[in-house]
Amino acid sequence: MSHSFLIEQWDFSTQPAQLVEPKDPLDMLQENHWYHCQREAGALREWLLDNDFESGVVDSLLADDTRPRFEIFDDQSFLLIMRGVNLNEGAMPDDMLSVRILWHKGTLISTRKISSKAITGIRNALREQKGPKNTARLLLAIIEGLNQNIAGFLNEVEEQLFEIEEGDGKNSDLHVIHKRLLKLRRFMKPQRYAHDDFLNVGHPEMEEVELKMRNALDTVIRINESIDFYIEQIQLIKADIEQEQAEKMNRNTYLFTVIAAIFLPVSFLTGLLGINVGGIPGVDNPLAFFIFCAGLGVTFVLEFILLRWLRFF
Repeated sequence: MSHSFLIEQWDFSTQPAQLVEPKDPLDMLQENHWYHCQREAGALREWLLDNDFESGVVDSLLADDTRPRFEIFDDQSFLLIMRGVNLNEGAMPDDMLSVRILWHKGTLISTRKISSKAITGIRNALREQKGPKNTARLLLAIIEGLNQNIAGFLNEVEEQLFEIEEGDGKNSDLHVIHKRLLKLRRFMKPQRYAHDDFLNVGHPEMEEVELKMRNALDTVIRINESIDFYIEQIQLIKADIEQEQAEKMNRNTYLFTVIAAIFLPVSFLTGLLGINVGGIPGVDNPLAFFIFCAGLGVTFVLEFILLRWLRFF
């Protein structure tokens, strides 16, 4: 069978782990091996079925869109689906990629659609003979790598929110950050439950890494708590911005109201004397205009004193 779906195969039965040159056709599943596969490749399904995996297991592994979850099939097989931030060049971190792991008798099969920086880092470490020593530690390394990338993304979010609060950032960025955090929370909540279910099973082949797996679960819990905290922080920042805008509008409205109140009598008098009819007082008096202007000034001063005494200012 063609191995076009196979990205890499590593043999962990020897130390250090060895990169395996796949044969064509590809051999049947071997214990203590890691098969990293391209999920949408058509030959992958056929190869999995040929290795006696049930069609339901294969469907779960290759489904187009799934949320994080843990599903155990028997004492030797389980499926773990996780999500990680997309740190590839030109991608948005909140467009979360899916990493799916099928464990069977010490063999680990991982599938991807989009390249994961966490798994790429593990592959590079294995090439330098610095990677995990067995498939159980490999699974732990994948989980820790995904968590580390998510935590790094949240650190950047924290810095952005701090800059916005200090006035150095753009308030318009709040909407983008809020949207990203909501998308992240959508997957991290079930991811916590998937980790919890995985640890509660107490798989015998995971005993040597159980303590570190629990630490990884604590990391996922902290990530979820951080996401909730940042979302609440964004809501408080938005509330402060809205309150500041409302106070500014109220101050401006109040100022225009006071100005209108001051000029209302003056406007009334000038309008009254500006009508083009006979009988207007002072028409024949050359000093009438100056007397009238002085009267308007006195009226303005009296109004100002009255409003100040009434504490309008």
